[in-house]
Amino acid sequence: MTWYGADGERTELSGRVLANWVTKASNLLVEEADAEPGTKVVLDLPVHWRALVWALASWTCGARLVLPGAEDAVEDGEEAPDVVVTHRPGQAPGEDGADLVLAVALPALAREWDGAELPSGVVDAAAEVMTFGDVLGYVSEPEEDDVALVGDDLEATFGELPTWAAGSGELTPGASDGDDDEEDEPDEHGDVRRAVRVLVSPRGMEQLLEQALAVWQAGGSLVLAEPGTPAEKLARIADEERVELRW
Repeated sequence: MTWYGADGERTELSGRVLANWVTKASNLLVEEADAEPGTKVVLDLPVHWRALVWALASWTCGARLVLPGAEDAVEDGEEAPDVVVTHRPGQAPGEDGADLVLAVALPALAREWDGAELPSGVVDAAAEVMTFGDVLGYVSEPEEDDVALVGDDLEATFGELPTWAAGSGELTPGASDGDDDEEDEPDEHGDVRRAVRVLVSPRGMEQLLEQALAVWQAGGSLVLAEPGTPAEKLARIADEERVELRW
């Protein structure tokens, strides 16, 4: 995955590095919040590569991911979230009733919270996540009918996630728009197919997750540009990364 921020920031994560981030975040959720199927995690983050890390970590634990805009899922006292992951501690929905609030610093090189002093009880996720193991510990496997994702007018189970993501548009292995000099790799059947590389600039978190899952299900690589990136900059990114803007 490659991230382009509006301020010119570029962050590139190999599959191995991304998986390591997800493993560390998953271990944190399990050890600090006993995350498991049914655990509610509110993802109060903007479209960003770090949002994908915490979404994947939540699903690795079997937790139910609640997106911004699904207020009914976090405002009812009986539906209070267990965990809130936010970039705006003190203002995030549901954090007053949450067992664990994680403050996420967004800059690429941030290794600790970079904003105002954190409210009492809020955990500096940027600092804490690096202390957790690189090998995934015990996690509870969700059932297919366990709820994985709750958004505005959206509810998807773990069994429904692949189909939901596939609905974002046609994207199949071999459909890369990259340069012809890129190296092709054989699939499990020995057939040579070009890796999918896709540039996206989602409008919101639901679209980000849908597009990212679609790309990764096709065995591809995601180039992610921050929402509001000007068209001319998107064209320049597409040229530099040798991809086409798909969504």
